[in-house]
Amino acid sequence: MIKVSLLVTAGPQRPGALTALHTAQAVARSSHQLYRVFFYGEGVHLANRLACRDDALCVAQRDWQTLVAEQRWPAAVCVGAALKRGISDDAEARRAGLSAVSGTLAEGFTLVGLGDWVDALTQSDRVVHFG
Repeated sequence: MIKVSLLVTAGPQRPGALTALHTAQAVARSSHQLYRVFFYGEGVHLANRLACRDDALCVAQRDWQTLVAEQRWPAAVCVGAALKRGISDDAEARRAGLSAVSGTLAEGFTLVGLGDWVDALTQSDRVVHFG
């Protein structure tokens, strides 16, 4: 069994976001293990639960969020990149003093540091970047 990790830096309207999704689905259906999907840069927008869910341009975002919530995939979102783009979980919103604001992170996604990506690099047999 091969451990595969994906680095997704493509935003919701970029073709790479859907290609990454289809690759993750293919790995999940195979005999290989999807070790981690790491969202970084513009890719963190795929984890924003408040963005355009019904817009035809946001198919990748909607599909990523649906699959992560249903499959409980290891969907890690870089906390630094997310916070720069207004994406947070409830704990980060409180820590930033935004007590009246609930988090914007979609169900199933987890805010993590870059150390989680380093772990994926060292533990995975294959790493694929979608930008």
